[in-house]
Amino acid sequence: MMRGQVNIHFIISTVLFVSLSIYLVYLIIDFYPTHSKNIKSDILYSKAYSISEFLIKDKGYPENWNENNFERIGLASEPYSLNSTKIIEFEKICNSKNLTKIQKLKDSFGLENNNFIVEIDYLNNTNVMKCEPAGRKIGKEVEIKRIATLNKNFVEVIVYVG
Repeated sequence: MMRGQVNIHFIISTVLFVSLSIYLVYLIIDFYPTHSKNIKSDILYSKAYSISEFLIKDKGYPENWNENNFERIGLASEPYSLNSTKIIEFEKICNSKNLTKIQKLKDSFGLENNNFIVEIDYLNNTNVMKCEPAGRKIGKEVEIKRIATLNKNFVEVIVYVG
């Protein structure tokens, strides 16, 4: 073999290797943003679901909490049966202008950098309560709807997290 000559198999394998490498890098770059957005959506969904669980299944802590004394919000007197007194207290907290109280509410739900909205409606679309802490508008990125009872009537508890 003489110096300076290149084998055709070497050229073909080099071109294939470089082409395949470029293609794989393109796939990885194209794949990441889609899954990153899905991961964020899944995290918001899990937060919304956990808020709905607290609201419809938990009594809260302390059990007889009120707008001035709460650690964890729960609207249930028993699972899936909402307590109207607790709904009124929850609405007072939501409508409060006290930012410390609003932050404590968000922290009790495990929301650090997210905002939420909670609506409770009878199934005939009559509104019972709407909670938008500090009047903040959010993009309703994730929505969870759950059914419970209030005063022996079915209600829909809707939680939005954004």
